[in-house]
Amino acid sequence: MSVYHSNAALTVVSSTDRPEKPALFKHAESPVWNVDSQSLYFVDAHKQNVHRLDYSSGKIHTKHIDYGQVNVVALVSGSHRLLVAVRSALYLLDWDVPGDASIRLLSSVDEGLPDNLINEGKPDSEGRFWAGTKGPQLGDDVHPDKATLYRFEPDHEGYVHSRAVLRPVSISNGLTFSLNNTVMYYIDSPTQKIEAFDYDPVRGEITGRRVILDISQYGYEDAIPDGMTIDSDGHLWVALMFGGTVLHIDPDSRQVVYGYKLPVSRTTSLCWGGPNLDELFVTSGRDKNDDSEPLAGAIFTIRGTGSRGVPAHTFRYDNADYY
Repeated sequence: MSVYHSNAALTVVSSTDRPEKPALFKHAESPVWNVDSQSLYFVDAHKQNVHRLDYSSGKIHTKHIDYGQVNVVALVSGSHRLLVAVRSALYLLDWDVPGDASIRLLSSVDEGLPDNLINEGKPDSEGRFWAGTKGPQLGDDVHPDKATLYRFEPDHEGYVHSRAVLRPVSISNGLTFSLNNTVMYYIDSPTQKIEAFDYDPVRGEITGRRVILDISQYGYEDAIPDGMTIDSDGHLWVALMFGGTVLHIDPDSRQVVYGYKLPVSRTTSLCWGGPNLDELFVTSGRDKNDDSEPLAGAIFTIRGTGSRGVPAHTFRYDNADYY
């Protein structure tokens, strides 16, 4: 199943200073496409950096946050600021402000668990932010059942409240919502499963947990599902960490449509972008002890899949520019 679609083309994002050299990152994650600015935001988690790739120029801009691991970046409705997850807290980030003044704390979770981190998150159609943590990690091993999936929502006074909606979780990872906002798709990576919940967008509640796909049944016993996105047909696209593959999945038939093999093993996440939302951007990481993959840590673009995405949901926080 790990084969390219016959018409797909794979390219690598390069440095504008040296176009022949790929831009490499330690652990790129959480890509999100900004339709208005035609740019791709993503993080280099271990380097504590948020990056912005301008599509037209190819230039990559960097914002460093010296507070700890940065795993998530998301867009904020009607604001020039971004939402970022640093360690186990959410902040608003002002790109143009230097130093500590650039980030403003909104909410923190997993108090008393200092080694837990917010690992992945996305807004829903109503502007709430859904994000989950992962437990303490040593190398590639994470302590099981130490984490939680949360829902974040501001009240009328601007305080962002968190509510635990699912636990225990080991590595809360990819999530996305169906096009009609009645299903939430979710990944707890060590289970090797893509799961679904019935989703009530008005109340922000999930029920009816079930399995859509178990990747181990497709020959990926040593891989785990990581980041996930959805296309305009309602199909899922999932990056397989340690599998070097992107799976295109039909959630209704619960079948893999195609597998796209990449020349790296640590494929981390993905999103649709480009002027027509028909380019799939795939982030990756690298193992510092393994030099066998020269493109590890690159940002890949898969074109010609025959699919396209939908604009990303944004976090709703009134007066975000003045908080």
